[in-house]
Amino acid sequence: MIVARHISARPLLFMFAVLWLGYGLAGMWTTARISATGDEPLYLMAADAFAHGEGFDMSKRFESIATSSYAPDPPLGRESYLAQTAPSLRGDGRFPLHDLGLSMLLAAPLALGGRALVVVLLGGAMAAAVVLGTRAALQFGVSRGAAFVGGSLTGLAAPALTYSGQVFPDALAALPVAVALCVLVGSLPRAWLGVAVAVLPSLHLRFWPLAAALLLTGFALGVVRRGDLVKQLLPLAVVMTTIAAVDGLVYGLPVPHAGFLLFFREGAAGSVAAYTAHDAGGMLGLLFDRSRGLVPAAPVALLAFMGAGEFATRRLGRALLLAIVPYLLVVSLVDWTGAYSPHARYLAPLVAVLVVAIGAGVTRAPLAALVLGAWTVFQSGIYVVAAELRYDRLGALPLADQVWTGLLGFAPSALFPVVGRDAAQMIGAVLAAGILVLVGAWPIRPGRVVLSRRGLA
Repeated sequence: MIVARHISARPLLFMFAVLWLGYGLAGMWTTARISATGDEPLYLMAADAFAHGEGFDMSKRFESIATSSYAPDPPLGRESYLAQTAPSLRGDGRFPLHDLGLSMLLAAPLALGGRALVVVLLGGAMAAAVVLGTRAALQFGVSRGAAFVGGSLTGLAAPALTYSGQVFPDALAALPVAVALCVLVGSLPRAWLGVAVAVLPSLHLRFWPLAAALLLTGFALGVVRRGDLVKQLLPLAVVMTTIAAVDGLVYGLPVPHAGFLLFFREGAAGSVAAYTAHDAGGMLGLLFDRSRGLVPAAPVALLAFMGAGEFATRRLGRALLLAIVPYLLVVSLVDWTGAYSPHARYLAPLVAVLVVAIGAGVTRAPLAALVLGAWTVFQSGIYVVAAELRYDRLGALPLADQVWTGLLGFAPSALFPVVGRDAAQMIGAVLAAGILVLVGAWPIRPGRVVLSRRGLA
């Protein structure tokens, strides 16, 4: 049974305000220096079309994209535009490939303040996710100091820092995942789980495994009683029915994720296999790849492996770890690099889980937290000041290495492999992962539990 602990709101609110201010300033700096990239223009174009009363037909927005706040550089060519949009069974026009949830949410702020306001609001959502993760860490038994250090370090690192200023569904998904996590650890009302779960698949198809696993975890832990099944599923049913109705109006196909279905049905996009990973990176790449992985971009994430060992000493912790496995498997099978986007894009929704794990890791290794934290803050500073250095090419040395070598004469990223380049590199990545798993598993031994059990029974 989970017993709620009294947690003061004032320091959490202060943390939220500081993070949101930081994310807002960094986001506005980024939008002033870096054009919208990757799929960002497509999400914003769809939101703009919706705000202009054009439904989601992006044709007119594409014609005037050069004068918009989200104009990409280099310009989005017509062939690329056609290859990244979907047809409709209702008539001519080009429509979003991606699910419509994010663009619907962004339409009003985009109309009021352009891409900059959108980025500021997404920064607020990410700040809230980090703070809720800190609240969950306190409830989980992480000490007050370690929880706030873990939250601060996670909030100042990739993917939280970098994706607070990127217009992707992964950035917004961090908030409902954080809400669900707080419900599971007993620091938010149970009714919020169903709402959080309902939001996720409306943002993107790939969030279904995460939504289902979080809901099932709630039932497995007894957080959600059997009699509450209908209540918890009702928000999901309402959201999916609404999305299906909207998709019917837009695409002429009244089922959720109709854009994806018609995109692949059209044939020009190629097969589904074309959108899965062609290299052997997968999860190793997502975590350790020198140019695109989480740990090289945010070395403090190494503490999460230590914290995961503490998770595994408790039924609740084991359930939380298992809940994210289906999602991690899915994203490791698609383009784990996140295409043209900053490091570890697909781990952005799990920011709150990282806060708890890193907070637990801080408890185990405070000296390592000091060293890794300083390393991470410097790396994050590079990404904020010179935002263009976030966008590395797969298989190439990180662009941020130019700053490191210019100041210190060496680049710490050399400690990490370029995943998928050759067999030796892959062997090195597997060995590194194995060592970290063993380090994380160390607390499972009897007598090695560090976290306080106060508040959990």
